[in-house]
Amino acid sequence: MTDISIAKAREHEAPACLALLPETVGSPSEYLIARKGGEFAGAGAVLWANWHQPAGFGVAVRVIEPARGRGIGRGLIEAAAELADGETEGLWSLQATPLESAAAKFLGACGFVPRRTEHYFEVDPVALLDEIKPIAQRYREHGRMPQDADVVFLSEAEVPLDEIAWLLAREFNSSPVLNVQDLRRRRADAADRTLVARAGPEVVGVLLCRDQNGVAVVDARVVARQWRSGWPNLLMLEAALSRAQAEGLKPARFFSDDAVHETRNLARRALGKQTDLKARYYLALD
Repeated sequence: MTDISIAKAREHEAPACLALLPETVGSPSEYLIARKGGEFAGAGAVLWANWHQPAGFGVAVRVIEPARGRGIGRGLIEAAAELADGETEGLWSLQATPLESAAAKFLGACGFVPRRTEHYFEVDPVALLDEIKPIAQRYREHGRMPQDADVVFLSEAEVPLDEIAWLLAREFNSSPVLNVQDLRRRRADAADRTLVARAGPEVVGVLLCRDQNGVAVVDARVVARQWRSGWPNLLMLEAALSRAQAEGLKPARFFSDDAVHETRNLARRALGKQTDLKARYYLALD
C-alpha cells in the first residue's frame, strides 16, 4: 500500500467526497480522502453525533470500483476509528446493510458486528388497518390520548415545518435546514402522503410516506420521546392506511427495527410478508 494515502479531506476536496457519499449530505461530518498513486480512490465520513446505545458515531466508506480490493476501504475504516477514538465508544454503519451482502462481509472483516436489525415488510393496507382500528378505538375509549390530539396531512394543513424538521434532526442527526427543504418538496409533491401528529399546537410525530406507483411506502416514522409507544404511532398509521385504502393502494411497504416489537407483531398478524432483513453494524473502539 505504499502508493495509497489516506488523510483528512481539505475544503476543496470535500465536494469529491460528497459526490461519493451522498447519504452524508446535511450531516455534521468530517471527511477522509483516499488516493492511490495520487489519484482519487475513495472517501470516508465520520458523523460527529452519537447514535443509539451503545454510543457511537456514524461512519460511511466507499471506494471507486477500479481501486477496490487493495485495502483502501479497510484503511479508511482504520482512519475513521482513529479519528473518533477518545470521542465516543464506537462506530455505527451509517446505512442499514443486508446481512449476506458484500458490504456486510466487508464490515465483518473490519471488526464490525450486527447490533440493530431492520425488518422490511410488505402487507395489504386493508388487513393491517383491520388490526389497527380496534387498538386505536380502545385508546380513544380509555382516555389514552389527549382530547386535542389530531393527525393532519402535510399537504393539506398549515403546520410548522421547522418543528417537524427539528424532530427529524434529533432522530437522524440530520440538518434541520435540509429537512425543511425536503418537507417543502414533499408538500408540493402530489404523490406525497406525509402525516403530522399534534397534541394541540405541539408537533409530536411525523410519518414520511408516499404513493410510489400505486404502492404505499413509509420512508420514516418519528415520534417525540415522551410520546413513544403511545397514541401518535397508532393515529398516524390509522390515517395513512385509511388513505391508502381509499385510494386503492396495494401493497404497503415499511420497516421496523428490533426495538419496535408492536409494529412487527402487527405486520405478522396482518399476514404481511417479510421482504428483507438488514442490520446496522457496530465497531467498539478500544
